[in-house]
Amino acid sequence: MVDETSTDNLISSFCGHCLNAELRVNFNLGLRFAAALSSKRFLILTGLAGSGKTNLALAFAHWISPRVSHSRKCPFVEGLEIHAARSIYTIVDVDKYGVVVGQSGERTKTILPLDLIRAWAKSIADNSFDETTKSQDIQAAVVRKGIEWSRQINSFHSPLKALALYYQSNADVGEADSGCFALVPVGADWTGNENIVGYPDGLVNANYVTKPALELIRHALEPMNALVPHFLILDEMNLSHVERYFADILSAIESNEEIPLYRGSARTADGMVVPQQLRLPDNLFIIGTVNVDETTYMFSPKVLDRANVIEFRMEPDELAAFLASPRAPKLDALDGKGAAYGKDFVESAADKKRELPASVKADYENELMLFFNLLRDHNSEFGYRVGYESARFVHFYQKLGGYPDDNQEWFTDAMDAVIVQKFLPKLHGSRSKLEGLLWALTWACGAERIDRHGKDFAAQLIEVSQAQDEVKYGPNVVWVALAAKNPHDPTKAARYPLSFDKIMRMWRKLVRDQFVNFADA
Repeated sequence: MVDETSTDNLISSFCGHCLNAELRVNFNLGLRFAAALSSKRFLILTGLAGSGKTNLALAFAHWISPRVSHSRKCPFVEGLEIHAARSIYTIVDVDKYGVVVGQSGERTKTILPLDLIRAWAKSIADNSFDETTKSQDIQAAVVRKGIEWSRQINSFHSPLKALALYYQSNADVGEADSGCFALVPVGADWTGNENIVGYPDGLVNANYVTKPALELIRHALEPMNALVPHFLILDEMNLSHVERYFADILSAIESNEEIPLYRGSARTADGMVVPQQLRLPDNLFIIGTVNVDETTYMFSPKVLDRANVIEFRMEPDELAAFLASPRAPKLDALDGKGAAYGKDFVESAADKKRELPASVKADYENELMLFFNLLRDHNSEFGYRVGYESARFVHFYQKLGGYPDDNQEWFTDAMDAVIVQKFLPKLHGSRSKLEGLLWALTWACGAERIDRHGKDFAAQLIEVSQAQDEVKYGPNVVWVALAAKNPHDPTKAARYPLSFDKIMRMWRKLVRDQFVNFADA
């Protein structure tokens, strides 16, 4: 029986449900995606337009968010008259939280919460009540369901019954919305953070102009949602300079400091007070998608250093499978299917003490030092942040992949992902700067050695990076050796296939264009 309280089975469950929703997500991609989000709450998905980046982010958000029933659009409008058996009720005012109702011939007004009206309407539908049913009987049915409202509000029997009957008959069914994720398209004109966190109204001192991203964060901050994962998906994140509109968020992710929104007296948005300082909660996960073309801006090393970067590419067999049965994903079919994993997913990601599995600790440290020294020789080394987040990624790769502690076979795939997601994205520059480094990286990711972590191999990598003889030391030497092992696909014979393939593409573009960066290779 599957343990629904553990994330050990999360990936296989997610991939299985995606298949049923006409979305193909292979296990390794799903594992890298979830492990990256768990190790750091900021993830960048880059690659070919239309390759499924946004669909994957939305699919996971749909899947792990709580399932909600379809909402019903409020039918009440100001001035509406609702005729009951003995009275006529007039809607004086209405917003998304409640209605103000008056009774003909009386000057008093009653404020009724919209959620309570919905609860009465649901009780009427569930129990086949109608206008002949006594108001007290409807109220008793609502109370039995455990709906908690003050006795005073719930005692307005007559208007509640009249409005609930009208709501039941006239409310249109709308789209389901858990409030736990938001897809926000980034605009080319974004030059400040107001498109993320809103801004104080310049005309009305008591108002604050909110934005979908801020609404999502406020929803995530509600105490009842503390253990519910929330996802902010920024689509085409590099249509504008990321540092201009996202600097505050990046800083807050690292420092846990609050983001200042405004000064002075309290301001409200939609009737709710907006805090002067905004805290990013532990249950908020940010995913940015990146399409690379001539109309977009490249990310700076500062941004890339603070995220995992997962590249999307279309493989011939994937396209062939799609063409054989072209169907659009049914993301709604994923709603709430993985909600049982949500609490553990949030708690695991928030735990800063997650450590490397003891069985791979030595191998991880050796590999990290090998690549650190190689990159350092070319002034491209990484810092403490990358070392810490890479270790967390390896931990979650094992946990989410469901690999037992005494199994080390998964480590090579995890380390491959670390290299291609954390080490390589910051590499960019001219042929004179990068060619030697890329040569050495093809050897480090492609070749096997009896004593991989001995001084001889480390020194050999440095020698390769400084060499001038392409015939003897160039990437094609490694490619030929791998082709001898796997003529059909030499990349699969490499120690780290994902990283080796990416490095070879970067080197080939470097030779062709004399300049290369991670994103467009």
